[in-house]
This record gives sequence, C-alpha cells and structure tokens, in this order.
Amino acid sequence: MTGLDVLGLTFRVPGRAIVSDACLSVERGETVAILGPSGSGKTTLLRLVAGLERPSSGSVTFDGENLNSAPPHRRGFGMMFQDHALFPHMDVAGNVEFGLKQLAWNREARVIRRSEVLDIVGLQGFERRAID
Repeated sequence: MTGLDVLGLTFRVPGRAIVSDACLSVERGETVAILGPSGSGKTTLLRLVAGLERPSSGSVTFDGENLNSAPPHRRGFGMMFQDHALFPHMDVAGNVEFGLKQLAWNREARVIRRSEVLDIVGLQGFERRAID
C-alpha cells in the first residue's frame, strides 16, 4: 500500500531553517498527528505537503509520484487551518462541503462524504450549526 512520503524536506528562510530534513511516511488510510511546540514547523510542514510552500530541498511524493513541482490544486491534498479559515456565512455543513463543490462532486456524494468526515471528527449532528 502506498501513500505519502516526505524525504529530507527542508524549508529555509533567510537566516534559519523552519523545517530541516523532515522525513515522514503515511500509508493510505492511516491517521497521523504531528505534535510539537509553537514555532517548531508543524504548519510549515503541512503547507509544504499541500504545495502552499516550495521546499528548499527534499521531496514530497504520493503513490510514488513526486509532487514538488505540482501546484496545490493538482496534489489532492488540503488543509484545515486551526483558526480564521472558515467561511462565516456558511454553517458547518457548508464549510465541510466547500472543497467538494469546487471539485464538482454531485450533491449526493457530497452529503455522504460530509457525513463520513463529521463522524470521524465527532461532529455529526452539528451540520446546521453556525461556525462562530
């Protein structure tokens, strides 16, 4: 079973490395938590995987395909930001389904996937709740 592989990933800004020689292997279907203190590079690592930042060195591959030059919308990865990245005019369901709508998923498929995702994170029953 293949999945995500991060090998020797480094991201530098002038004067310092934010992420240095990170290695990670995640099989399809596996759940992983990235833990560390504030400022340790967790978000930057995820931004590198999603293609929102370009690595200084190293590689991100998925199913054996190198994604370093792939734009974010072609990677099939997304990020759920910790703060201030939800649409305040949408309820929980609307925010969860937003990306699927952008990918032109039909309504039935979106509702099924929304239910699965909300169940995974323990938020089933909150679909119509405001996000604030």
